[in-house]
Amino acid sequence: MKNSICEYVNAHHTDILSTFNELHSMPEPALREVRTADYLKTQLKQAGFDVRGDFAKTAVLGIRDTGIDGPVIGIRADMDALCYEKEGKTIYIHSCGHDANCTAVLWAAKALLETGQLKAGSLKVLFQPAEETLQGAEAVIESRVLEGTQYLVSTHLRPQEELPMGLVSPAVLHGASGHIRVKIYGHEAHGAKPHQGVNAILTASAVIGTVNALPFNPSVPHSIKPTKISSGSNPFNIIPNYAEIMFDIRAQTNEVMKQIRESLTKAAVTSAESMGAKALAEWLGGVPAASRCDELIEIASEAIRESLGEDALGPVIITPGGEDFHNYPLAISGLRTTVLGIGAGLKPGLHMSDMTFDTNAVFNAVTAIGSTVVNIYKSNL
Repeated sequence: MKNSICEYVNAHHTDILSTFNELHSMPEPALREVRTADYLKTQLKQAGFDVRGDFAKTAVLGIRDTGIDGPVIGIRADMDALCYEKEGKTIYIHSCGHDANCTAVLWAAKALLETGQLKAGSLKVLFQPAEETLQGAEAVIESRVLEGTQYLVSTHLRPQEELPMGLVSPAVLHGASGHIRVKIYGHEAHGAKPHQGVNAILTASAVIGTVNALPFNPSVPHSIKPTKISSGSNPFNIIPNYAEIMFDIRAQTNEVMKQIRESLTKAAVTSAESMGAKALAEWLGGVPAASRCDELIEIASEAIRESLGEDALGPVIITPGGEDFHNYPLAISGLRTTVLGIGAGLKPGLHMSDMTFDTNAVFNAVTAIGSTVVNIYKSNL
């Protein structure tokens, strides 16, 4: 059965690249992926899917129900591009490869349908908005369109140093990540008499030092970094009475992430109090760590070996990067998930405006996704 997916992909190289070029030419920011969504709706309808576009702002869902009892399988791609300031202008660029992700999922869906692989159950094809702003998955979850889905397979290009061109990983295990804003309230005073005030900037410095010294399990990758500090618009000769610190926090497990959040909040408050100030820590949101599914890793590994060859199977990837896809298995009961990592010769890195990759990797992505879905059906016979 894998040969039919491979043969289909090989016969449609030109069409697949045409789709990629079309999507690449219309980068749009989170929750404004209007042209992208319209294009994908049209493509799904023409392929024979029932299509919904009335949920999660700009999200698109294609559904093919065979009417025969079987597994409910979903495949998912993210649609949004990133924003940059170039020569005084705001521009949008697909520097995270979401155009490639959408191309791969669309053509995997078409391959599965046109080669007659959907013999039972149903296939859901999800194009999700706003992954970059971490809003998309939660909006889709709230819509409940994935309720009853048993498997959900996603995909993403990987940087060259993480996964070389030609390799496909059966799972990318992202870490948990999020942001905490610490507001510090001191007391203003004349710059000549600092003893009469409480310097919010000095307090912020003390808070950062205390937070950086917090101990956590060293066997679990994690990091806590201050990424922004500001103190308002006080004149230069006034002791500042207010400051803000932004912390980027990451951990490979949700348990350590919870510990970091709790410890950082407590440390900020007690450190500020020791300086005579007050602190308020606010969780601004984030994403959970991946829920590892060994069943799907095994299924995907076998699919990659069978369809692309033994040498194409890459390792399971552990990365500190975040991905809102991992909200799905925590919110939808019984859902099993994986993200297929695609080696694409991607340089210099994701989210860099000059990012480039080998578009031949998209063919591998289509093949791996389609073959994984076929193997899921086989495992449920």
